[in-house]
Amino acid sequence: MTKEIPKINNEYLKEKRKKQRIQQRRIQRIIVGILLVIVLLILVYMFTPISHIKSADIKGNHYVSKQDILKELDIQNHPRIYAYSSDDAEERLKKNELIDEVTIKKGLFNPIEVNVKEHDIIAVTTEKSRVVPMIENGKVLKDYKQEVPNEAPYIEGFKGAEKRHLVDALQKMDRTTRAQISEIVSAPQKDQPHLIKLFMRDGIEVVGNTNTIADKLKYYPSMSQALEKDETGKLKQSGFIDLSVGATFIPYDNVNNAQSNSASAKEVQSGTASEDKAKDDLQKALNKIKDEESS
Repeated sequence: MTKEIPKINNEYLKEKRKKQRIQQRRIQRIIVGILLVIVLLILVYMFTPISHIKSADIKGNHYVSKQDILKELDIQNHPRIYAYSSDDAEERLKKNELIDEVTIKKGLFNPIEVNVKEHDIIAVTTEKSRVVPMIENGKVLKDYKQEVPNEAPYIEGFKGAEKRHLVDALQKMDRTTRAQISEIVSAPQKDQPHLIKLFMRDGIEVVGNTNTIADKLKYYPSMSQALEKDETGKLKQSGFIDLSVGATFIPYDNVNNAQSNSASAKEVQSGTASEDKAKDDLQKALNKIKDEESS
C-alpha cells in the first residue's frame, strides 16, 4: 500500500516568492540610491569650488617669507586639489637655497599643509661685493639673490681653520644669542690665535675666543644690563667685555694708558663709585660663567 503524497500549497509558495522579490527590489533600490548619491557627491566635489585649493597652512618657515612660498606653490588660480601635483611644488620650493626639506600634505578639502625645514643662517658675509648668507654647515650661498636677514652677524677676515672654528661656535649658539651680535672680526695674536672681536647690537664690544665664546656668550644679557649706561644707552665708563681668558670688564683707559696691554687682562681699573658699582655688578654676572665652567 503506497503512502499518499501531500499536496503542495501553491498559494503559500507564491506569496513567499512575492515577498522575496519585493525585498530584493527594495535592497536593489537602496543600493542604486546609495550609488547615485555617491556619484552625485563626487560630481559636486569635482566640479564645484569645494575642491579648489584656496589657501595653504605654512609651518616651519622663518627666513623664507610666506609670500615666496605661496608663489612657488602656485595656487593663486585655485587649482583642483585632486589634480594638484604636490611633488612638483616640493621640487620648486627646494630650489630655494635656504630650504632644506619640504613636505606638502593634501586632504579632501582646504587648506593644503606645507611643512618647511630651513637651513639655519648662522652669519652673513660679503661675496663678490654682495652680502650673502652662510648656513649651518659653513657653506656660503654665493648665488643667493633674495633679501638677506639682518638678524645674523656679519663676519669678516676668517679663512681656513679659523673659519671652521667660528662656524662651530656659531652653530652652538641659539638664534637669539646670534641675533645679539652685529659683527664678528678676526683679531688673532701670537699668544691667542683664536681671538675674535664681537660688536654687539647694543653698542658694546666683546673680546672672545672661538673655542669658548658660544658657552660664555649665553650670559651676555646679564653682562650688558649690569653695566651702567646713560639715557642714550651708551656706557658711562667706556670699555669692553673680555671673555677670551676668564671673564672681566676692561675700560678703554686701561688699554690706552698701557696699564693693560693684553685682551686677556684680569684686573679692572678703579674709577668713580658709580663706575665701580657697575663693574662689581658686571663681575657678579661674569662669575656665573666661571661657576658654570668649574661645575
